[in-house]
Amino acid sequence: LLNWLRSSKADRKIILPYNKSDQEKFKHGKRALELLGIEHDVTIENVVINFENSKALLANIGVDVNFLSKENTLKDEVSRLESEATKILTLESLNSSGGDDKNLILSAVNSLSDFEIRDKAGDFIGARMGRPEKAKLRRLKGSPNVLFPVGEEGGRLRSIQAACESGKITGNFPVYFCVKCKKETIYPVCEDCESFCKKMFYCRECGEASVDACKKHKTSTAYYNRSVDINHYMEKAREKLGFANGEIPPLIKGVRGTSSEGHMIEHLSKGTLRAAFDLQVNKDGTIRFDATEMPLVSFRPKEIFVRVEKLKEIGYDKDIFGKELENENQILELKPHDIVLPSPPEHPESRADEIFMRICHFVDDLLVRFYNLEPFYNVKKREDLVGKIGVCIAPHNCAGVVCRIIGFSNTLGLFASPYMHAAIRRDCDGDEASIMLLGDVLLNFSRQFLPSHRGGTQDAPLVLNARINAGEVDDAILDFELVNEYPLELYRLAEQRKHSSEIEIYDVRKALKEGKNPLINIGYTHNTSNINNGVVCSNYKILPTMQEKVKHQMELVEKIRAANTSDTARLVIERHFIKDMRGNLRKFSMQEFRCVVCNEIMRRTPLSGKCSRCSGKIIFTTHEGGIKKYLEPALELAKRYNLSPYIKQTLELTKRHIDSIFGKELETQEELEKWF
Repeated sequence: LLNWLRSSKADRKIILPYNKSDQEKFKHGKRALELLGIEHDVTIENVVINFENSKALLANIGVDVNFLSKENTLKDEVSRLESEATKILTLESLNSSGGDDKNLILSAVNSLSDFEIRDKAGDFIGARMGRPEKAKLRRLKGSPNVLFPVGEEGGRLRSIQAACESGKITGNFPVYFCVKCKKETIYPVCEDCESFCKKMFYCRECGEASVDACKKHKTSTAYYNRSVDINHYMEKAREKLGFANGEIPPLIKGVRGTSSEGHMIEHLSKGTLRAAFDLQVNKDGTIRFDATEMPLVSFRPKEIFVRVEKLKEIGYDKDIFGKELENENQILELKPHDIVLPSPPEHPESRADEIFMRICHFVDDLLVRFYNLEPFYNVKKREDLVGKIGVCIAPHNCAGVVCRIIGFSNTLGLFASPYMHAAIRRDCDGDEASIMLLGDVLLNFSRQFLPSHRGGTQDAPLVLNARINAGEVDDAILDFELVNEYPLELYRLAEQRKHSSEIEIYDVRKALKEGKNPLINIGYTHNTSNINNGVVCSNYKILPTMQEKVKHQMELVEKIRAANTSDTARLVIERHFIKDMRGNLRKFSMQEFRCVVCNEIMRRTPLSGKCSRCSGKIIFTTHEGGIKKYLEPALELAKRYNLSPYIKQTLELTKRHIDSIFGKELETQEELEKWF
């Protein structure tokens, strides 16, 4: 850059030569301007730096800015600067043993400048993409509406209607006895007279069911495998709900079989209502909405799309400065149990507001039609959800935390207080949490539905925490700072690469020691115009094919100076593509087969080539496309970025292995856009 400045002219602006013959000679100087962030105009024969930017550049390298007031050349000034800089660099390199070149250059620049110039960025830290954002209703395999086993009679879709056509279904059902009707039933409450039934026990040795457990064999269970008349129970469910024949949803989906210890089942009436509102059931009987966790400490009413009057009704009467809440632009502190639901208008499947309105309607209909009670929620519009109580829970946890809905965002994430995230034992590093409606949990949750295998009780609200205590949640919250700005000392110590523990910042740990309430007056360090203004959905989710995802990723890497393009390509191939292809190949050789009609899974294909149960067509469960989908992108990356022979040969061996199984394609289908 100094060499280029020697050939420049100064006249209230710096004019640098840049004709066709000079471009190669001064390309490093041009790149230096770009890296320094100095705005400049490129003309036919010159690069021009305007007056303000010229002053800034000269001031940084120790040249009097008055030099620009009249026509001058910078030749003499640059020679002086080069001489001084050379002496300083030589002296600094002698004093430092193997020091960083960046620090030497910064020292040289500071010695020329009349004021201190600091490293603008310090050390760069690389990061890879985490999990894409998510917000959607949870669905078990098969998307069941009810925890009611339909066995093979339910067909491929596990349909209650398909089972009704068979007349009977066979499976493990609990056994109860109605004293009033003097008959066995599968429900704890008789579907005919609605009186409570007695639990019965079935002895496998005796082959009989009785009210008392068999004292002789001691092998009694509260269920046994038998056929039941599904039409009878479906008709009773319809009568219980008061539905006409035409009001029953066309498809009500059950489960293939239950896995709980007592094989407890749900009443078909609940599944009928869920299907009517297009809702699916979770393994514990509740309805879940999953979303990526995002921390939030303060908000404006306009950001969560709720009126000021409504917020006052639920306790938000003053802003963070203690002023009365009067307009939608005031900043309010988020209370620890309050959450903001994701409701992006352009992603209908992720709109928690519409889903929770349907859940409210389902619970109200259940109360009225099934329990003969008054409706509770009476939700008619989205704002009616504000103030409603829910339950937050994280996977691998068995304790739910009571939460309150206070608003909605246009994002694909669940906004909640850091205390809420800590209470459900999460860190907001790409984790996701589930939200349930409290009324749904109280009515429909039962631990008797939970699988009896190891880990079956995880991700179930066995316990509800109604009050968050900052000292009893995840330990990470103790380091949460309660400040409005960081002290200057933090930046000075960071410049010296000191450990963060060397600075004292007021945090939750100190507040608890002092006996103060850390849940209020949290403060915030960074303001934002609107929490909804960021990228709502990443391109990784929008782009349809892996080729396009890899293409866009590498285009981005090529633009980022801090990223090593070849190394990124190598990591994508080694840690993702090759592992997936080899894993899928192994899975292909060990795969099971499936009947398209009855969904029967078989380890090997029958000699007849057809399903032995229903004579249906048999297909693979691992397909050729799933194995080959990464092959072309991997080969293209290796070729384009000239990766090591080891990577190329590994891919070639994998390709040969795949071709030996599926054969080579004689014809390939090309996209039309390739020819235009």
